Amino acid sequence: MGIQNLHVNELLKRREIFADLINGSLHHGRQVLKPGDLTPLPAQSGTVSSGRRGQPSAVERTGDIRMKADSGTYSVIFAGEVQANTHYAMPVRNMLYDALEYTRQVKDLEKRHREAKDLKHSDEFLSGITREDRIRPVINTVLFTGNVWDGSETLHGLLDMNPEDADTRELLKYIPDYRINLIPVGAIEEPKNYKTCLQQIFSMIKYKEDKEKLSRYVQENREAIDRMDGVEMSAALEMINDRRLEKQIEQQRKREGEKMLGLCQAITDMLNDSEKQGLERGEKRLAQLCGRLMEAGRLDDMKRTFTDREFRESLYEKFGIRE
Repeated sequence: MGIQNLHVNELLKRREIFADLINGSLHHGRQVLKPGDLTPLPAQSGTVSSGRRGQPSAVERTGDIRMKADSGTYSVIFAGEVQANTHYAMPVRNMLYDALEYTRQVKDLEKRHREAKDLKHSDEFLSGITREDRIRPVINTVLFTGNVWDGSETLHGLLDMNPEDADTRELLKYIPDYRINLIPVGAIEEPKNYKTCLQQIFSMIKYKEDKEKLSRYVQENREAIDRMDGVEMSAALEMINDRRLEKQIEQQRKREGEKMLGLCQAITDMLNDSEKQGLERGEKRLAQLCGRLMEAGRLDDMKRTFTDREFRESLYEKFGIRE
């Protein structure tokens, strides 16, 4: 597990944040899942079976976040995966996780029936469970914090089969598909569907390529952003994944020590530095152009290039040019 995953996982372990992720992504902002409905589960899931000679055989998988949700209308196991990079086998990886969780639940039922000795019919003895038994559904989500997910989101997309071929399409009807529930943070269209710090984090990611929109958003939401604690801020920095911002935070730490100015100030400083660097590059290119025109004695070209008289005269003064 990478450093980025660790920071984001620490945030998602908070029940109010995980509930917000599910409500914002799966329920389109409706407050269906309550933090109090959630119970954290161990990250590991697996099953142990006996081989032909009675030797135990274990299959185990460790995920990122697992929560059991018990509400008035359903009981579900939610699993959350955090990916900073595309995992090209993710449909198979998640499918295995789901299968292990369902297998674990069935084995728990079998154990309960063995202890109670209440199986009555041959079909029940064969299955280990009764017709009335039910298992909890598993919903696996993949929070993708990278730039572009360029892998398949379905099992069918991984199969070595040509969907253009008529016979292949016929066979695909009999091959169960599996689709991952991908949540790409860089493509979230409605950050306002989220009610916790995820709204601010996803919004900043949405606007990070547009300097004006990012600056305006940060200023308008400064109070909410500056309320972020250390865990929230670390996760935000990892998901925003902008080296310039990380550099700004490092400079803050060197200047202020343990006293941090806050994420808003770091973003503002980053944008100001970027603008300043842009102006400096522009002035440098302007000076080079003026120098070339002066060397060539092309003052008429200078006039045609810089049509605003006041601006042109300021250049003359700056570079000691006489008409």
